Amino acid sequence: MTTVTAKNRDINTVTITAMQVDNAENPLGIDSRTPQFSWQTAGDLRNIKQTAYQVIVTDAADKLQRNEGDIWNSGKVLSSQSSGILYRGMPLESRKKYYWKVLLWNNNDSGAVISEAATFEMGLLHQSDWSGDWVGFPSGWIGKVHYFRRVFSFQKEIAKARAYVAGIGYNELEINGKKVGANVLDPATSDFSKTIYYTTYDIKDFLNKDNVMVIAVAPGWYGMPKLRMQMEFYFTDGTMEVINSSSIRNVTLGPVVSAGVLDGEVYDARLEKPEWRLPSDTIIKGLPNQIWGVAPVVEAPGGKMAAQQLEPVRIVEAFAPVSVKEVTQGIYVMDAGQNMAGWVALKVKGNKGTRVTLRFAETLYDNGLVNQENLRTAAATDVYILKGEGEEQWEPRFTYHGFRYMQIEGWPGKPAADNFTVKKVRSDVAPAGKFTSSNDLLNRINQMVQRTEASNLHSIPTDCPQRDERMGWLNDLTVRIEQAVYNFNLHRFYAKYIQDVCDTQNENGEITDTAPYKVGGKPADPVSVSFLLLALKSYEYYGNTGIIRKHYTQMRAWVDYLTTRTKDGIVEYSYYGDWSPPAAFGAQGHSYGALSVYTPGTLMSTGYLYYSASVLAQMAGVLGDVDDKQKYEQLAARTMKAFNDKFWDEQKGGYGTNNQSCNSFAIFLGAPDKSKLPRVVANLARDVKERGYHLTTGNLCTKYLLEALTENGEAETAYKIATQTTYPSWGFMLSQGATTLWERWEYETGGSMNSHNHPMMGSVGSWLYKYVAGILPDINHPGFEKFTLRPYIFNELQHAEASYQSVKGAILSSWKKSKGRLEYNVTVPPNAVATIYIPTKDARSITEGGRRISGIKDYKFLRMEGHAAVYEIGSGVYRFNSKW
Repeated sequence: MTTVTAKNRDINTVTITAMQVDNAENPLGIDSRTPQFSWQTAGDLRNIKQTAYQVIVTDAADKLQRNEGDIWNSGKVLSSQSSGILYRGMPLESRKKYYWKVLLWNNNDSGAVISEAATFEMGLLHQSDWSGDWVGFPSGWIGKVHYFRRVFSFQKEIAKARAYVAGIGYNELEINGKKVGANVLDPATSDFSKTIYYTTYDIKDFLNKDNVMVIAVAPGWYGMPKLRMQMEFYFTDGTMEVINSSSIRNVTLGPVVSAGVLDGEVYDARLEKPEWRLPSDTIIKGLPNQIWGVAPVVEAPGGKMAAQQLEPVRIVEAFAPVSVKEVTQGIYVMDAGQNMAGWVALKVKGNKGTRVTLRFAETLYDNGLVNQENLRTAAATDVYILKGEGEEQWEPRFTYHGFRYMQIEGWPGKPAADNFTVKKVRSDVAPAGKFTSSNDLLNRINQMVQRTEASNLHSIPTDCPQRDERMGWLNDLTVRIEQAVYNFNLHRFYAKYIQDVCDTQNENGEITDTAPYKVGGKPADPVSVSFLLLALKSYEYYGNTGIIRKHYTQMRAWVDYLTTRTKDGIVEYSYYGDWSPPAAFGAQGHSYGALSVYTPGTLMSTGYLYYSASVLAQMAGVLGDVDDKQKYEQLAARTMKAFNDKFWDEQKGGYGTNNQSCNSFAIFLGAPDKSKLPRVVANLARDVKERGYHLTTGNLCTKYLLEALTENGEAETAYKIATQTTYPSWGFMLSQGATTLWERWEYETGGSMNSHNHPMMGSVGSWLYKYVAGILPDINHPGFEKFTLRPYIFNELQHAEASYQSVKGAILSSWKKSKGRLEYNVTVPPNAVATIYIPTKDARSITEGGRRISGIKDYKFLRMEGHAAVYEIGSGVYRFNSKW
């Protein structure tokens, strides 16, 4: 982290931290022509507010020291903005390294705070920068991992060396026997006919005078290994040399006999070739021969080369299994203790040729063996064949599994827990939030949600990590986004994924149900407002206007397409709607029993057209497009009128069938006016209570159910749903041994739609942060420049605490009941302002740090609202206490 301290400030220190370009510190190999700059301010004083900034960019470190912004000098900009600052300087050049710093002025000091130097380096900005062809071996070795090898040497001193690598489906690069980088399952998944991601590596420290490069390329999601790469070497004498894939033609097979994302990996240690690591071609006798082939130029996948600017997939955690037990003679089962995504590393001794088979599953049969039925056609099996040379260590490289249990067959002797290391594998996004409370059930639910989301971040937001699917479903994502951004920093992840969605769009504006498109409907179900929410929530939570500007035309095209599928304002098609409600409310005999019987698909589709038009109008406003803003506000108003005309039932006082899904969705949309709202809320709450505080909603409306109740005087009803322990509920899942969310409210294990690691039911996670802890962004002041702290104090809860790492810094909201009073501790990061609802039954009783707050300028009183005194406060750490 880059940090600088302003001079002469002792306890009043103001610092600049977390300097980022395109949301990464000192990034290597980016390709945005207008990258975004961001930083955070830190300091001990209260009410620190940035009043102006100046960004300086140059192409030499010494120029930066002299404040020579020959590439870009923003000048002094009077603004508190500290994220999403768009570059507006000279055209950036491929491969070039740039140096930058920022000067800040704040309201507590008249002088500028000057940061240290930070850097960013461009990748290959133009398709013409790629000099090498795509190579492969399509005439044989189908479905195998291909190993490409190249020997090279230098007689000069190297100043800089870069490797630009795009081996698809997955690749792993070694130079002189050492793996380059910590990435696994690289590059990111995409529609390879539209976009192909490459990774940039600094390889200088891997090089000697004589060198050998070996790169393994696996089928991955592409199916046929293909390689395009180039290594560029810059020497101290000013010359350079390029080795590209057109000159990397030696190809063979190796110890990874087969590797499939779904089926697993087979590794034969007897086929390892240590001599490959020798920087000599003398090991190859004639070319081609029975072992080594000459890789021909192959048909290009078709996609545009793009820098991989999201966090790579990596091993993020390693731990010992809970147990290894023999369940029948010679067959053992390892328990990882939790459902997860990743693989298992092993240590084993045995005879040459011994075959160890590892089968992965989420559940067990009654006899203790693994149950793989719900994986459907995915074999999810790894095989290791020993070379018989003492202790051998191995882990897969080109597959991953969703599992809790691993069945071990063929082990020489008796395996113990210390023979295995469980490794979690996912996109290496940083954690963003933490939640805890006095109710351990809520804590366990939060952990279950977080684990599930983590298991399904693999360069796309997958629906599940275990079976023959693992797709990015847009309908699930519609209600998943907020939960995910509270748990992880997904700024770069979502910027990449919205491009995946755009890559599915055709000339009519239609997008598809999954992105990259593999299965599902085409066009997508109208519930797929997630396409727009990826941009809007990135703006709201991260202050990113660039993502809206870049993709606005495509998002507008999707909304325009939906309008062509309406009659009298009603959207006439639907596939999934409020998918997978409790079994009694699903259609029997088709659609996996997951299609809601009582929630009309046209109601859901029309409501989402309204929502989509409203979101698009908001984003048009962000871009200053007055005409589009008005156009889509009018579309939203017409759609809402059609929605009310069609689905409002005056006699029942509710929408559609008057069930929980219809009414909660209508409330979320703002459909009922002031005269209708009390009746709808009463119907909704009554239905929940008559069912013993059980829900009847599916993947979408579960989110709206909790929020509609909480915001409309029925917070305690929402709390009882969230803390329910009998079917259907999250507590029921936990009572049945779940450690991650199920795809259904029921415990099912057969070969159907029965994933046990599925984030679509996880919207309760955002409810914990937004309502129990009360941390809410303000769309009118994006990037947490202003935000709200408004916790609900539930009767059965004694305390709750959540922290969130915003783009401004850490936010804390922590409340605790204590002897008729309420302690409420909060942290507002520098350069931010919070509207805080201080819970109290007597506004005059409120103290902060032991002092009454009335009349003190640090606290700007706004109003009383219900059982809360509403104030505006600046940055700082606060300890409020009030009568409760």
